[in-house]
Amino acid sequence: MKNNISYPGRRVVLCVFLLIPLVMISAQTFGSESCTQAEKRLLQDMEDHFLHDHALIEAACILSGVTDPDSIQHYLDWYSTLLKTIEAFHFDPMDRIGSANKVFNYLHGTWLQKYQLEATTLTDIKNVKKFNCVSATVLFNLICEDLGWPTEAFETPSHVYTIFPNFTEPFRIENTSPIGFNIMKNLQAYSRYLAQFYPENQVLHIGLDRLYLYENSKGRLISNTELLGLLAYNRAYFALKQSQYLKAGDLVRLARRFNYDSRSNIAFEIGLYSQWSRFLFEKKQYNKAFQVLSEAVLRYPDEQAFSVNCRSAFQNALRACWIKKNWPATRYLLNSMLDLDILSEQDFDHLIDRLAEWEHYLNTQQRMQESKEAALYIKRLYTIIPAPQM
Repeated sequence: MKNNISYPGRRVVLCVFLLIPLVMISAQTFGSESCTQAEKRLLQDMEDHFLHDHALIEAACILSGVTDPDSIQHYLDWYSTLLKTIEAFHFDPMDRIGSANKVFNYLHGTWLQKYQLEATTLTDIKNVKKFNCVSATVLFNLICEDLGWPTEAFETPSHVYTIFPNFTEPFRIENTSPIGFNIMKNLQAYSRYLAQFYPENQVLHIGLDRLYLYENSKGRLISNTELLGLLAYNRAYFALKQSQYLKAGDLVRLARRFNYDSRSNIAFEIGLYSQWSRFLFEKKQYNKAFQVLSEAVLRYPDEQAFSVNCRSAFQNALRACWIKKNWPATRYLLNSMLDLDILSEQDFDHLIDRLAEWEHYLNTQQRMQESKEAALYIKRLYTIIPAPQM
């Protein structure tokens, strides 16, 4: 029997970089199986979405993919030396803008030497002096924070840049360009810069003069802790590109501990759910496909294809459980699906018939307690069947 399954079109968007884009992923699907010990400790530390046992720079190294203790220390030493070098500059305490500009120029003259879309992490900066908007903004913001100058970031659907929240004027810094300090001075030039990250027809539709306002109307201010989550999102992009679905999912789970509402990763997450569940369908791993799709439904309830495919995965998984006569797995599927509240009237009819078969089978096997459970599910279903459409 051919599965009735459809998928949303691929809408993976590469931000300046692929600030790539799931509800907090459940342990059943993304169980951190592919995470290193360093990543698992970081995940646990961020359980309440705040760092307690890791400094921001240490977390940034781990999220950049540095997980061996000696390697982490190597990168921390590099950062410490860089910070000490900058601290030795003669900063005017009365000129915070000039001081920040001096740091900006120094970084672009030494470590931020070549913009590359896929240079997504601190390791790219340290090892080959290449960067993108995420890695450059992380380095600049953390340096400024350690110098005592509070920083934040602004994340849009395609980009991220630095905000100094306590300067006397709105102050935004474009870290991907050596002339990006204080972009508010020349919004026309900055709009032309942004245009390269949009399809030409979209720029024409929005209007070049309104591109900056459009970009920012879709974004939000984020803390430096939230900013770090984009490092893991970008690594998840590469994992998905190599069809490493579980690793991509685990990295997304880690990323969302830092940045749960990442505006630049929505399309990525939708693409991940779609590709991963399609792969599981093709492998006839319907139970796992249902887990992935149930999370997709919770995360993106307006994506109707996820609901359709989730119901298809559910029915296929139920059939597999019946063939194997696995009632506990059936019970788990039922509870999960009923919590989603996406069953159609036809689904209810099919489910009641299947449960009646289960009740009869369990009764004949003298599994009376489980037979009663099946009967109770039938009773529950009759109380929540949607009314027929007029």
